[in-house]
Amino acid sequence: MEQSEEILALKEAIALNRESLLNELLSSLNFEEINEELFQHLLEIISIRDKEIIKLNKALEAQEVINKVFKDGLI
Repeated sequence: MEQSEEILALKEAIALNRESLLNELLSSLNFEEINEELFQHLLEIISIRDKEIIKLNKALEAQEVINKVFKDGLI
């Protein structure tokens, strides 16, 4: 299944955001340069954690909706 331009653009934006985060962290730690293998490994760690955070955010949002429905009712 071919992905739309919008999906590809969003995936690229996510990848760039991860790289930017990693570069900021390395800069904050005063690392001017690391080898590509380590950089890719660190990006993979960020990606795994990102996915976990997204799942937790979705669960939190769903729970907030459930709580609101129970508190305020459907209307």
